[in-house]
Amino acid sequence: MLDGLRLMSKNIFGRLILAAFAAVIVVGFGLWGIRDMFTNFRGNQLATIGDREITVQEYRNSYQNDLQRLQQQTRRAITSQEARKIGLDRQVMAELVTGSALDQDARRLGLAISDADIARIVRAEKAFAGPAGFDQARMDLILRDNGYSETSFIREQRQLALRKQIGAALTGGLNAPMVLLAAINTYASQTRQADYFVLPAPDLSKAPPPADEAVTTWYDRHKDIYRSPEYRAVNVLIITPDSVAKTIAISDDEARKSYDHDLARLYSTPEKRAVTLLTFANAADAAKARARIDAGESFDKVTADKAAGGVLADIGETTEASMFDPAIASAAFALKQPGVTQPVAGKFGVVLARVSRIEPGATKPFDSVKDQIKQGLARLRARDAIQKLHDKIEDQRAAGKNLSDAAKAVGLTPQLFTTDAAGAGKGEAGQSGARIPALAGDSDLLKAIFASDVGVDNDAVSRRDGGYDWFEINAVQPSRQLPLAEVRPQILKAMRDDEAEKQVATKANELARQIDAGQSPEKVAAANGATLFHTPPFPRSGAPGLSPAAVEQMFGTPVGGAGVALADKGGRVVFKVTDAATPPLDLKNPAIAKITPQLDEGLGDDLFTQYVSGLQSQLGLRLNQAAYAAIIGQE
Repeated sequence: MLDGLRLMSKNIFGRLILAAFAAVIVVGFGLWGIRDMFTNFRGNQLATIGDREITVQEYRNSYQNDLQRLQQQTRRAITSQEARKIGLDRQVMAELVTGSALDQDARRLGLAISDADIARIVRAEKAFAGPAGFDQARMDLILRDNGYSETSFIREQRQLALRKQIGAALTGGLNAPMVLLAAINTYASQTRQADYFVLPAPDLSKAPPPADEAVTTWYDRHKDIYRSPEYRAVNVLIITPDSVAKTIAISDDEARKSYDHDLARLYSTPEKRAVTLLTFANAADAAKARARIDAGESFDKVTADKAAGGVLADIGETTEASMFDPAIASAAFALKQPGVTQPVAGKFGVVLARVSRIEPGATKPFDSVKDQIKQGLARLRARDAIQKLHDKIEDQRAAGKNLSDAAKAVGLTPQLFTTDAAGAGKGEAGQSGARIPALAGDSDLLKAIFASDVGVDNDAVSRRDGGYDWFEINAVQPSRQLPLAEVRPQILKAMRDDEAEKQVATKANELARQIDAGQSPEKVAAANGATLFHTPPFPRSGAPGLSPAAVEQMFGTPVGGAGVALADKGGRVVFKVTDAATPPLDLKNPAIAKITPQLDEGLGDDLFTQYVSGLQSQLGLRLNQAAYAAIIGQE
């Protein structure tokens, strides 16, 4: 083939043919792009659905916008790995695919929305509202902060409105079926009654010990239980804001200054008044209304007179600072006792303000909050003190001193602990001992301790409360298999407990069979020295004296049936269900009324999801897996 091309290039006609062929290739690339020879996708093409193409840049922009919003909500940086763990990448892809499918469906259905309707939707958005209603400047600021132009935002709102039209047509008026509500009512409201007695596990502490062969067999079968955890002996130096704050003295004068500064904000409760406003269009009408009140008519009678021309507004209990109109607020809070103000010229008319109730303000005296203020100031200063201590200790360690000497140089002493990975000390026979308070609640420190080794120079561990932990590994005691002789007492107890449970379970099952065969629970209980209890009607949430396991078993047993359930300390509950009752379905029942909207919404979501899934199948969804993996950092 190459020889043929060389021969063609030696004459004018051959060169013309080759040039024409090259032009066709160039034009083809220009029209259709250069596609991957294995996936048939162009380089910037992430997915296609129907005739709609989703580009890599479009996905990247949506992903970054959603990630930025998530970071603003959580107020911290979120890595791509964390975002993938919570499914942000899949969520963004699903939103783009769903939106594309619905846009094509809206076009197929001939749906449209007018500019006037879009303007109404945008102006009704609460985020764009200012003191006087819709605020164009506020909208521009919010759009700019979120990477939108007004044109792109309007275009997106139009798409969303059309998608909502499809959703409303699918799910509008969709209600949970009565059969589902009846089933929920049965589960939530049904009650049971039962007779029961408790069989305790037998006491086998004085029974002959099992044979050595049986003990050995038990040990061999349960060896994993009888292992000593790994222990580490560590020197730990812990600095917390609370521990440092205790060393910082705050004088009464300093506390007083803080108290005076924050008096109104933290230590005072402002006076509150219940205020009702009667607003008139002009001063003459307001003066006439005030004259009627002065003549002895009640405020309520004047407000009820429509001919007086006043508009009533009850603003409820409020503080002076919370009232919108300062002039009216000043007049209402100037009254010495409940009553009606003189006419006041407000921002929207002339107002008579009635105060019907006064709740005086209160101020906490300095002495009652002095200690609290000192503790707060000490904690604030502890932040700087902690960082200075950190730097001093790190300087000592950088000079070659071990943790004990470095701590001693700043007046501190580390603690010595022997701990397992859960923060517990050594117990008997390889069992975990008591919880070590300084370690058990600090998972970051424990993780660092068990990731280190003897002789390693460890970095300080930042505490979640703002402090620091330092540690040095002195010794490591690996996990080991405990010999039979060492754990023999534990094995004997475990074997006794196991045998006791087998005996009580066998006996309880036999007694339940007797009750099923027709014997009365009273006689069976009396014959076995047990006390019979009769329960009142109880729901699935439980009943006094019954374990959750017993309640579950009783609700799983038909009326007239007997059964057995676990009881405390290895015993068994033997019972007979005597009655079951289900109240009729009442849609006004608060529990049913609360769950019904959730069911309606859930059914609507399911139906909409199925509709979108069907659309995707009809339109045909293709995803460029290589590009998708690369864009989310999984290449």
